Amino acid sequence: MWLGALAWFFSLDHKRISVIYMILGVWGGFLGLGLSMLIRMNFLDPFHNVVSPEVYNYVITNHGIAMIFFFLMPVLIGGFGNYLLPLFLGLKDLSLPRINALSVWLLVPSCVCLCVSMFSGAGVGWTFYPPLSGSMYSGRGVDFLMFSLHLAGVSSLLSSLNFITTVLEVMDWVCFLRLSIIVWGYLFTSVLLVLSLPVLAAAITMLLFDRNFGSSFFDPSGGGDPVLFQHLFWFFGHPEVYVLIIPGFAVVSHVCMSLINNDSLFGYMGLVFAIVSIVCLGSVVWAHHMFVVGLDVKTAVFFSSVTMIIAVPTGVKVFSWLYMLSHGSVRLWDPVIWWIGGFIFLFTIGGITGIILSASVLDGTLHDTWFVVAHFHYVLSLGSYSTVIISVLWWWPSMIGTSLSKYLVEGHWLVSMLGFNLCFFPMHYLGVCGLPRRVSSFDSMFHWLNSFSSLGAVLSVISAFFFFFLVWESMFVCNRVIGCWGSCGVPLNLFTVPLAHHIGWFNYPTRWSNF
Repeated sequence: MWLGALAWFFSLDHKRISVIYMILGVWGGFLGLGLSMLIRMNFLDPFHNVVSPEVYNYVITNHGIAMIFFFLMPVLIGGFGNYLLPLFLGLKDLSLPRINALSVWLLVPSCVCLCVSMFSGAGVGWTFYPPLSGSMYSGRGVDFLMFSLHLAGVSSLLSSLNFITTVLEVMDWVCFLRLSIIVWGYLFTSVLLVLSLPVLAAAITMLLFDRNFGSSFFDPSGGGDPVLFQHLFWFFGHPEVYVLIIPGFAVVSHVCMSLINNDSLFGYMGLVFAIVSIVCLGSVVWAHHMFVVGLDVKTAVFFSSVTMIIAVPTGVKVFSWLYMLSHGSVRLWDPVIWWIGGFIFLFTIGGITGIILSASVLDGTLHDTWFVVAHFHYVLSLGSYSTVIISVLWWWPSMIGTSLSKYLVEGHWLVSMLGFNLCFFPMHYLGVCGLPRRVSSFDSMFHWLNSFSSLGAVLSVISAFFFFFLVWESMFVCNRVIGCWGSCGVPLNLFTVPLAHHIGWFNYPTRWSNF
């Protein structure tokens, strides 16, 4: 037993490292989910807050950090990236396995610093804007939170360099246009991280010096400029959005391409060049988060225009997926198709609201309202999470060897979509009405809408536990029943056995497991 545990601690195998990433990501996801429930519970009653305004700021800060840096990045990039990239490249492992192991274990002290910051208190938001994050207005929890981000950033940087090295070592011009869309997705994601993470590291290092060593990088009293921090942060922060969604684009594109053999515009080349365009354009639009800081008219027009242009390659991808789904060998009762349809719906809503916010005039009205919260949750929280579920559904038989119950997956999809939309769609109206975010109290006239959002949050929590029950049922119940049904070679489970003689094929056929 002890030798088996040590084998995991000292393992250099990319599959085991991906499992460790997954475990850490699940921990971060449930931490962020619990904090989000505290936020929604606080909005159940306009006259009695569950937590004080100060604690509320701590909660929203750590919720954002946990979901972005300790759930989506470890699962989508560290977990599935480590598992899939060598398999799609035909390799036994990544090029730098020791660097790979170092990158995953750096997340452990990063998680420890995150927990310390939670107990110490860090109510500055996940953006760390000075002067609120200065030593005069915040305590030692902010320092620990920045140490946590430093370690997580080094971990992601090492992992990205490993991915880039692995892809470039095996890629030549002969196979240049035959790489899987998955490989392209993780390659561009790694490039974005290598370009943007050092800028974040520089920004929070200067902020640490301002807090602890008397420098004045962002302190106006010493000649500094707090807006400079916003430029540095969003130079990382906006590419980070694409870091979290491009692997999801690649997964959805791969699943759709597996259903149709098509080399037209709505195929491989169109999807690859759409991702390239998004990477290039998304790297130069960071200031659309800063329209209210006093940008001059020409600068605001430039960032508004380029942000709107990103809708073109995004639309190419969406229409490509719809074309493939409508012309491929698609069975509408397969739950993975339901999740892809749900992802397209959620991401399209997030994209439309993003176009609205890209107009500097409208952004001046909607900035720092719940409309912004609804927008980025539809893109990231819902879009990226949907691709995590799609990845699990598609590759679970190959990774574990057992299938998931179709009816359980369908039930999970229904609960998830109902919870997601019930929670976040009303926030658009709250934002249009001018309700500010990051404020723990609200007008009683919005009580009924906030109650709907809180009910949706409860359903989302139920869907998360529902999914883990589904996974547990597949792993520990599936092989204890009558074995394989027919000649398909996929085990049944307790929920399919009673109806196996009356209804046809329940579980995914083996074609779902191919790469």
